[in-house]
Amino acid sequence: MTIRLSGGVADSAAIVVVGGGLAGLEVATALVEHGIDDVLLIEAGPGDDLTHIHLGLPQDGATETVFAPENDPYFRRPWESDSTHYTGISGLRRRLGGRSLYWHGVILPLEDWALRPPWWPSDVIDDLTKSWRGGASLYERVTAELLAWSSPTPAGASRLHRFGGQDFRSLPRACRHPSSDGRWEAYSPLTRWPTEDGVPRPPAGLRVRCDTEVLAVDVRAGAARGVLVRDTAGEVGTVTADAVVLCAGTVESTRLGIQALTSVGALAEPRLGGLADHIVQGFVVRLPGTAGAVPPLGSHYVPAHHSTRSYLRLDVHRTEYGDTLLDVRVTGEQLPNPDSVVECSGGPGLPWGTRVRTALLPEDRHLVTAQRDALSAFWRSLAGELRLPAAPLEFSEYGDPGRDNTRVLPSRTRSQTTGVPESWTSLLGTEDHEGGSLPLGGVLTSRQEFAELPRLYAAGPVVFPRLGAANPSLTALALSRRLAALLAAAV
Repeated sequence: MTIRLSGGVADSAAIVVVGGGLAGLEVATALVEHGIDDVLLIEAGPGDDLTHIHLGLPQDGATETVFAPENDPYFRRPWESDSTHYTGISGLRRRLGGRSLYWHGVILPLEDWALRPPWWPSDVIDDLTKSWRGGASLYERVTAELLAWSSPTPAGASRLHRFGGQDFRSLPRACRHPSSDGRWEAYSPLTRWPTEDGVPRPPAGLRVRCDTEVLAVDVRAGAARGVLVRDTAGEVGTVTADAVVLCAGTVESTRLGIQALTSVGALAEPRLGGLADHIVQGFVVRLPGTAGAVPPLGSHYVPAHHSTRSYLRLDVHRTEYGDTLLDVRVTGEQLPNPDSVVECSGGPGLPWGTRVRTALLPEDRHLVTAQRDALSAFWRSLAGELRLPAAPLEFSEYGDPGRDNTRVLPSRTRSQTTGVPESWTSLLGTEDHEGGSLPLGGVLTSRQEFAELPRLYAAGPVVFPRLGAANPSLTALALSRRLAALLAAAV
């Protein structure tokens, strides 16, 4: 699918979208659906495998690919970190489709206690939650479309289940199960593309250029005029455009933004703060055959409350050995922090070297403790219902890579003692939920354009002023469609 031009890597388009992951594909696809017929999507990785990993691999193989990136040829981490956070499995999946071919399809809106002024611009809040262009809100529209795309909801799936003293409901997911062997796929904008011999192909008006790295935004006369690119042969050229949209993942989009803003004197130092990720902790436990009433298979959740800034999730799996595995986790909001930064080395060479520095606010450390208390209380109650001894959960210092979320790897859970929970804590940057370093109402206007650099835009969780506790994908998709509509109207 890579475009090769006889004149080298130079090219031009009305709109260039940088990055072929969930947000980039959604923006590019929506642009051509709005009638823009000259869109170029540039992806650093290849475009020869467009299959969701949970459809292409059995369950255990897919999990190993996600949590053991040495098994994934598309994994890259183009940054350094000053701590254990943003290391390990933290990185990019450089391939056309990106993280849209890895995510679990969870579609939850941001909670109203996070999606509010002064953090979020009021017009963005209204578009997401009240009405978009005189009709239903973006959340309502996108959720309805994703659920319509998904497999039919099983009868009774929406009813409440009470486990461990908590009222769980079915976790909404944009997933299909086209295979009889239990494999499934989550939504990707690629599923909206026409197919040829069963393979998605770009719709008319959209060109895709893979295996091409974007080194920098081309800034001239105080505005974005395109991007500087390099192909796998090392050839460098400029792609000119009327508008550029950064969708390269939070850290990479921030790096490109820092370079561009520095070039126009908008930054005193080549760094931007506000980087945040979800604070996620949990435990896994294999149930013995003597366990009591086991929760039904599937994904269940308890919505987040503002007092905890976290939601509780329970996934119940049947393993290949016939026993039941409970995967319990709490996902909470890390608050925006000016001391959590993406910083660049500067200098004439491109791309600039990038480093991530993380810091937790006192409120975040309190959240870590509150999550552990909540998990322990839930396990004690659930163990009683399952007629299991309530072995205490053991947690180490937050950020300990020895007890990270790779504990859920099948190679580890197979050898786990039944009835004894194994606790874990995700390192920041390893949930693929990081964002916040190009926030709306700050670095960006409410139209997702850089306030100090016209014609440069961004999409994805990087634009969230606050993350909330919900998985970011629904909001990222909704804002990507919003940006495409705004750009199409402007063009």
